[in-house]
Amino acid sequence: MKLYQEFSDLREHFEILAFHDPSAKDFAKLDPKLLKFRKHLWKGKDLPFPILLDSTGKTVKTYGISGFPTLILINPDGKVVRGGSDRMLEQKLKAIRKHNEVLRRKESPRRKQV
Repeated sequence: MKLYQEFSDLREHFEILAFHDPSAKDFAKLDPKLLKFRKHLWKGKDLPFPILLDSTGKTVKTYGISGFPTLILINPDGKVVRGGSDRMLEQKLKAIRKHNEVLRRKESPRRKQV
């Protein structure tokens, strides 16, 4: 949740999706499981990004997800950029921010005083 807020200036460059384990077949079964996360990790708040329910396990298997909840970073083209821990996503988002700053500097007109 911290990453989502800390990198809000990059919202046009990414989306974070959280996957929960396939043991919950519907949201009625998922909601009680999320209570402990909401209380301890999210400080009583809901996540600002979607939590996806993979009731068949197909998506979890496709992406090789083994820990839950897992976060996946998706670029504007819908491609997976990185998945894993908050720390891994933070590193990638910092790299995106740095790249964007370099591009902005190149695009801004150079000023000269004469």
